[in-house]
Amino acid sequence: MNPFNPVKNELAFQKQEEAAAILSILPDSLNAEPEKDAANMSLLAAIVESSDDAIISKSLDGIILSWNKGSERMFGYTAKQVLGKPITMLIPPDFFNEEKSILERICNNEVIDHFETVRIRQNGEPLNVSLTVSPLKDKKGTIIGVSKIARDITSRKKSETDFLNINKELAFQNDEKEKRAAELITANIELRFQNQEKEKRAAELIIANKELIFQNEEKEKRAAELLVANKELAFQNGEKEKRAEELIIANKELAFQNEEKENRAAELAIANKELIFQNNEKEKRAAELIIAINDLKIAEGQIIEVNKELESFSYSVSHDLRAPLRAINGYTNKLKTNFETQLDPEANRLMNNIVQNAKKMGMLIDDLLTFSRVGRREMVKINIRMHSLVQEICCELKAEVPDRNIEFRIGNLPPALADNMAIKQVWLNLVSNAIKYTSLKDTAIIEIGSEENGEAVTYFIKDNGAGFDMRYANKLFGVFQRLHSDEEFDGTGVGLALVHRLISKHGGHTWAEAKVNEGATFYFSLNKP
Repeated sequence: MNPFNPVKNELAFQKQEEAAAILSILPDSLNAEPEKDAANMSLLAAIVESSDDAIISKSLDGIILSWNKGSERMFGYTAKQVLGKPITMLIPPDFFNEEKSILERICNNEVIDHFETVRIRQNGEPLNVSLTVSPLKDKKGTIIGVSKIARDITSRKKSETDFLNINKELAFQNDEKEKRAAELITANIELRFQNQEKEKRAAELIIANKELIFQNEEKEKRAAELLVANKELAFQNGEKEKRAEELIIANKELAFQNEEKENRAAELAIANKELIFQNNEKEKRAAELIIAINDLKIAEGQIIEVNKELESFSYSVSHDLRAPLRAINGYTNKLKTNFETQLDPEANRLMNNIVQNAKKMGMLIDDLLTFSRVGRREMVKINIRMHSLVQEICCELKAEVPDRNIEFRIGNLPPALADNMAIKQVWLNLVSNAIKYTSLKDTAIIEIGSEENGEAVTYFIKDNGAGFDMRYANKLFGVFQRLHSDEEFDGTGVGLALVHRLISKHGGHTWAEAKVNEGATFYFSLNKP
């Protein structure tokens, strides 16, 4: 049911007007005729209590003084909850200035009728109301408060909004209908024009077809005559062509035979010249090859001799350096033991640096000796079960760093023909490198796999570590060449050089790919068994 009842609201409105009139005249008549005052008061009380509208009085400072049943039904508060409270509890914050404006008008002795605004129920819901506001006066006519009669117009507002929406929708539909009608008129005009054009084209086509039929009949007559003439001409031409073809064939055969003789003679002369030239070139290449082979043998001998001398020198230097290094280490440890408490912190720091550098020097000597032994040792190649070897090395190295979170992903690793000790050293160096250069990662991921290429197998080890700049990749496999500082990662710069040398002795290749802070991948190739 629609809550907006025009008859009921009109009666309520009349009561609202009567109550406002009584409130406005009551103070002036109280002293004049007390008996009438009592009657008026009773009448006012009856109107106020029976009204469906909220009838509220407040002081000039905004304190609620009276609250009827209509107010309770409309706002949800009882009289006990609101009497003596500020009227602003019923007003949204955005409407506070509006209330001040109403008060100013009342103080100017104005009566405000049907003022539409928004108030707040006890449950926080907004309420659309129509206000009638009148001043309350004392016996002297002085304004001492304000009387408000509030009517709930929420349903009317909703009806007005629905009516406006319906009108808008109806106007939109009418506009659309007018557009469709205009489009339909335009389409009908266009269709009528097209039909007229089709009729014109049809009439022209009938005339054109008649003309075409006449022309076709004439063409058929001329064609029949031309056909007879062509047959005669064709027969004569056929006879002439037969004679001409026979003559051409005979001439071509004669010309071909002459050309073939000339070609064979020319080819024979060229072949003889080419044969003489090739024999001369072969003699020159043979002489040059003999000289190059002799030079190569001499160079190989010199290289072998130099490598032997270099390996011998490296071994000798490495071995001879051990004694003075042990002495440095021993004397420094004695100094620390006997005089550590007597030395100042700087001296102790320097002694610690000597010990640390001596240890690093020892590691360099060990790596250099290993590098030298590789050159002297002969490779004994056997069938290596690469998968089990790599798994064993990964387990051993992971056990050395139990506090690290390392994930090994080992793929298919087919066997290869290699020296067992040498290939184990290769994998030890490459896996150790991967563990070292992923030390700054929360989770180190090391992937090991292979690719088969004909008679060779390419193995790779990939990590998600520090990586390196590919501009310096040519230095990667050189002895004592490092792409990271000792402060970042410790090392001697011999491990990858040893890998390169061991794989080269197997006849394989080593290379690497990387990006800075995105990891590195090292590759090496070996022959299949």
